[in-house]
Amino acid sequence: MILIVVLYAILASTFVFAKYAVQFATPTFLIGFRMVVAGIMLLSFCLIKGRGRLHINPDDFWLFFKTALFHIYLAFTLEFWALQYVGALKTTMIFSITPFVAAILAYILYGERLNRAKKLGILVGATGLIPVLLSSGEGAISQSGWLAIGLPDIALLCAVVSGAYAWFLVKQLMEKGYSFVVINGMSMLGGGILSLLSSILVSGFVMPVTNWPAFLWWVSLLIISANIIVYNLYGSLLRRYSITFLTFAGFLCPSFGAMYEWLLTGKAISWHYLVSLVFVMAGLYIFYRQELVKDRSIN
Repeated sequence: MILIVVLYAILASTFVFAKYAVQFATPTFLIGFRMVVAGIMLLSFCLIKGRGRLHINPDDFWLFFKTALFHIYLAFTLEFWALQYVGALKTTMIFSITPFVAAILAYILYGERLNRAKKLGILVGATGLIPVLLSSGEGAISQSGWLAIGLPDIALLCAVVSGAYAWFLVKQLMEKGYSFVVINGMSMLGGGILSLLSSILVSGFVMPVTNWPAFLWWVSLLIISANIIVYNLYGSLLRRYSITFLTFAGFLCPSFGAMYEWLLTGKAISWHYLVSLVFVMAGLYIFYRQELVKDRSIN
């Protein structure tokens, strides 16, 4: 359970790093550069340490391509484009609907249903997002009192759907015997190449980076935190917990996002975020108890 909290504490920081990095390069080039470098690093690690087979069965090429497309290319292209117009905190809040998307996809793909206790856990956790949403200060609420949803918000929602669907593809590859590091390395490399090709198509061969030192600094932080730590930690946790539970734990992101905003900008954390954290932790506990019951019944 502690590792799940650590996972989302680090994940929330990646939205901040991405928000800074996208200021110094076009989104498609940033994604392509970052993913190609990270993919090469992970695959090189596999070759050097001999961990995981790099040989891919021809029958699995299409599954790997879909993983690169949804896991990396579409999810990150939409997210980083939206980050030019949406703040990091609001981004983490939108990504917090991932468990609902994962639950719907689990039902569509596998007929997996949630029992009452798990539904209650998600409801309690979702309730904890309301105070954060009302106090985000990033245009989440318009003057008319309605939620203001623009094209960047829709792009983020599409990124959530793409990313959630991709985890089911990742799990399929893991069940076929591929190591998580190999799956990540291949998908990052493939998705990164697609992003670089898109960068050339959109911007031509014009220099896409405005400040290389700053760009490399923020990209390095992104690669270490997201590509190396978060993705591989998520993969190891995926062997023990369900996709629905792990994505549900993403409700922790807004609370960590608020804390990082306070550390970086000095903006005070209001009571809204504390209330949110209490509700989220309560919801996680309710859901987690059902995961334990499921594990015991299997064992």
